[in-house]
Amino acid sequence: MKNTYTVRTSLRMLRLKFVLVLALALCATLGFVRAATAGWDGERLISAQATGNGWEPAIAADPLSPYVYAGWMQFSGNKVNIAVRVSQDNGATWGSPKAICSTCGVQPQYDIVLATSTTGTVFAAYMQHYKIIFSKSTDHGTTWSVPVTVSAASWADKPWLTVSADGAYVYITWTSRGNLFATTSANGGASFSAPLQVTRESGLYYFSNGGTVLPDGTVVMAASEYPNSGNIAKVPGPINVTVFRSTNKGFSWTRSVPEVVYTGASYETSSVTTVASDKAGTLILVYSGSTASGLNGKVWVRISVNSGATWSAATEMTTSAGGADATSVAAAGNPVIAGQFTITWMDARGGGWNVWQKSSTTGGNSWSADAKLSDATSGASYKSAAGFGLPYGDYDMVTFNSAGRTVAA
Repeated sequence: MKNTYTVRTSLRMLRLKFVLVLALALCATLGFVRAATAGWDGERLISAQATGNGWEPAIAADPLSPYVYAGWMQFSGNKVNIAVRVSQDNGATWGSPKAICSTCGVQPQYDIVLATSTTGTVFAAYMQHYKIIFSKSTDHGTTWSVPVTVSAASWADKPWLTVSADGAYVYITWTSRGNLFATTSANGGASFSAPLQVTRESGLYYFSNGGTVLPDGTVVMAASEYPNSGNIAKVPGPINVTVFRSTNKGFSWTRSVPEVVYTGASYETSSVTTVASDKAGTLILVYSGSTASGLNGKVWVRISVNSGATWSAATEMTTSAGGADATSVAAAGNPVIAGQFTITWMDARGGGWNVWQKSSTTGGNSWSADAKLSDATSGASYKSAAGFGLPYGDYDMVTFNSAGRTVAA
């Protein structure tokens, strides 16, 4: 469980402890007056601040209808569960928070990941205590299926989830004692394969943070591979930006390392790796890290047009940040428009951390100017006119809604 394994304890508890979940929707035509950047609605709080902290948000949008789903870890005293809110108008307004698991009792839940299909189903993977759990909703988040454990008996952590466009194939990866495991469903989550141990390494710890299924059926998962020594966390050194690829429906996986970065100025913000694809099957690999141990982090993008077999040279996205520390990347490709991508990250230019975004309509070959999304200057002790405090958590997420606009959490 979370507080019994030193790697995750260090990454979570040594970071800023009090973080709120924010939703930011690209609603240029809605006329909101509090704009972070032209074309963007100002940030809005969606977690229950009065109840407790909200950590590690997930977001997913139906590609063909105006449903958007946001989930996060909601604290209430010493209890934490997964809360979900649903928007029926592409992120303009949100329904009330609901617990994703009504049968979990007092067992804590962590690390929610959401994904959608063209059939209107929304899928979820998360931790319950030390197990990896799967559930789905076929009625737009009103009810959820009975939670199913997909991991083995061993301690499990950091799940990631991706699904095929039609929702038939569901892929989940997670980390157990540092190594990556995977399971596959070929029937929309009705049943899953036995857990497959993908890596057999020591001194490393995989933090999965992205996955996508291409039109040709290739599935790609991405992770930052942190150095780790037994139960000693915060080990400085190289971090492999790692891609796992399966061309046979998850029966086997290949591993490649397109880039090696390093732990940075703050171990807690050292590296995040994610991957996204568009309608045409173009892939972008987005990752953060440092060029040498102890330096400020940067954000880069690489492109693949052959289902992840090879990757382009890296293009830095943080040239406008002036060398400030950067981390917490998220990425999405538009499943119904070829060439359209959106990415977000956090950097500390100007003396405070903020959320920034770029978009591409050229398959990642060119990018828009930086758009600043975070605009609230108060509401919590760590927020100021300059930005917010040190980023907390392993991930944030971004998606395209059915109107082709970006929604980020």
